Amino acid sequence: MQLPAVKDIVLVGGGHAHALVIRMWAMNPVPGLRLTLISPQVYTPYSGMLPGLVAGHYTFEQTHIDLVKVCAWAGVRFIQDTAIAMDPVKKRISLSSRPSIDYDVCSLDIGITPQHTIEGCEEFAVPVKPISQFYSHWQALQKDLLKHTLQTPFKVAVIGAGAGGIELISAMEHWATEHKCHAQFSLLGRTQSLLPDAPNTLRKNLNKHLKQKNIQVHLGFDSQSISASNIHSQQTKIPYDKVFYCTQACAPKWLEHSQLELNSQGFINVNDQLQSTSHGSVFAAGDIAHQYLHPRPKAGVFAVRSAPTLFNNLIKCALNKPLKNFKPQNTFLSLLALGEKYALGSRKPFSFSGKWVWHWKNHIDIKFMNLFHKLPAMDMSHKPKVLHVNLQKALGIKDISELFMRCGGCGGKVGSSVLSDVLHQLTPYQHKDVLVGLDSPDDAAVLNIPSDKKLVQTIDHLKSLINDPFLFGQLSALHALSDAFAMNAQPQSAQALVQLPLASEAVQKRDMLQLMQGALKVLNEHQCALVGGHTSEDTELNVGFCINALAHNNQLMHKQGASEGQVLILTQPLGTGALFAAHMRGLAKGVDINSALLHMLQSNQKAAQVFQTFKASACTDITGFGLLGHIAEMLKGCELGAQLNMEDIPAINGSLSAMENGVYSSLQPQNARLRRAIYNQDTFMDQPKYSLLFDPQTCGGLLATVDASHAIECVNALIKEGYSESVIIGTITSLPETGLVVLH
Repeated sequence: MQLPAVKDIVLVGGGHAHALVIRMWAMNPVPGLRLTLISPQVYTPYSGMLPGLVAGHYTFEQTHIDLVKVCAWAGVRFIQDTAIAMDPVKKRISLSSRPSIDYDVCSLDIGITPQHTIEGCEEFAVPVKPISQFYSHWQALQKDLLKHTLQTPFKVAVIGAGAGGIELISAMEHWATEHKCHAQFSLLGRTQSLLPDAPNTLRKNLNKHLKQKNIQVHLGFDSQSISASNIHSQQTKIPYDKVFYCTQACAPKWLEHSQLELNSQGFINVNDQLQSTSHGSVFAAGDIAHQYLHPRPKAGVFAVRSAPTLFNNLIKCALNKPLKNFKPQNTFLSLLALGEKYALGSRKPFSFSGKWVWHWKNHIDIKFMNLFHKLPAMDMSHKPKVLHVNLQKALGIKDISELFMRCGGCGGKVGSSVLSDVLHQLTPYQHKDVLVGLDSPDDAAVLNIPSDKKLVQTIDHLKSLINDPFLFGQLSALHALSDAFAMNAQPQSAQALVQLPLASEAVQKRDMLQLMQGALKVLNEHQCALVGGHTSEDTELNVGFCINALAHNNQLMHKQGASEGQVLILTQPLGTGALFAAHMRGLAKGVDINSALLHMLQSNQKAAQVFQTFKASACTDITGFGLLGHIAEMLKGCELGAQLNMEDIPAINGSLSAMENGVYSSLQPQNARLRRAIYNQDTFMDQPKYSLLFDPQTCGGLLATVDASHAIECVNALIKEGYSESVIIGTITSLPETGLVVLH
């Protein structure tokens, strides 16, 4: 039996320290504790390799950690969003585009933001931090440099002559030289010398290198303002075509209103346990933290070194156990990459330089990134299966055996306090046909059915395929509504069937609220009233909806009715079954999961309306039976067949590679039994898209038959409505000699 989640530890930000905490969690998870990461980015950059990325020594993938993939592998919930506020008293994180997240213990590793102290910098300059937003600007500059053909060089300036600015401009100059670009690079700094605290030998080698590379260095240049083409100090100005600034950054402004104790620069004051000095349930690490008893420069080495202590103290705090101290080292190894595969290094009082230093740095960086790129297979058999005694107390039990004796009848229902607290925070759509609903609860809902319309009723149920209840609530509602849309019916009302995993009351409330807020987002957008439901406990999260919809009889579309010569139009790519099977094993790329979710979160309602406009003779949604299964249903009993153009069938990014690696949905073998319906399957069995025919879909698109004379116009109308991958995939034909479908 899976042990219940009792407390939530929430990591805000995907910095180096949190990435390491997640990896440590994968190796040593604590039963009863649930770990969640909130990050605005799917990929988090490793700052130590940024100069190598700019110089062209590394690819994007080599220099970034795929947080979605690592979290899936580690059994950590991933929520993609940006924190905009927090209430450490209520223990709540507010997010920019979804409901807030509550926690028991929280850690902040949110990095720093640009400090706009130079007039005009927001309008004309590109900040280097946050690094995650910098790369797209560098890609745009690369294009500008490559197409620059004027006699005068393209002028690139970097404001900030610290280590970061020096590495950046050296990397840019190297890339431009390698690609024979006509460019001039300028480095602007306020100090009178470069890296004044560095050993003299290192500074001497640095100045020599910059001079050899013809990088103009302007020291003692106090940038006051930036205009459309010049950077101004009080005495002079320097022209530019593109300017970046790599100056001192600051903490996000929302921390000022968080009630957390901050230092004079706005960073979070933490003690030697990395714990907020004002709120014991909040921790901080990385650049955002100020360890006031042992202040250190903003450097990634301290975030990395603090990770083991942070990991242990987050768990100890959740278990109400004593915390451990972290004391950062006084000195550290500093390595400075200078564009080409050459680097300077120092550890006071020593300094060194050469290509070997770059290769040493490269070895250190690759070794660190391999912690996240080469994830070992996880053996869960040795993981602890006993709740800590303090978590048993929080759950209200004296012994773990009590969990196995919970009643499966009425006692299997979720507690009334959970339901009442959640329902109080929900605002369902108010439909005129609902006579008795959630606003005046009774033993059952009472609905009015207009006399001129038909009632269309459907039900669907999903097991959680993504570890985010808010997103899963949306997907579940869309999946259930899709059958009504396929028949061109307008949703009227819905009832929910929710099975929550066994957990503490606080965790169940959090999950139920997130889940229903996600579902209501979809239901309300489609003017569908939530009128009731039922909740119970199970081993995992399951959600279903019974949908009532209305339609005039002459407007209904049906699954059958296709005619020979009509074309088959599909509105969405296929492959969610295989892709999410890979995701559950930690094998799918985060960018592919995000791409799939964008398709899955797109309602089929407008697509159905387009098909109605073009007089589709048959329409269905592609779900669990896969494409071939649903085509077979469309052709059932009508003595017709179909020809499918395999090359035209669209696949979701990452799905084909998952199948090639032998990863399929558990429903795939059952769907594949229908291969007997394929007339010429032996010819196509080895083709990459063959398995796609049997892949079960969640929130799949619509498949419809339309007259060939209107097919192109229909596809264009679908694309205009946002179904960008709509495509003709085949034709309705006479029945083949054997089977139903001929592949082409």
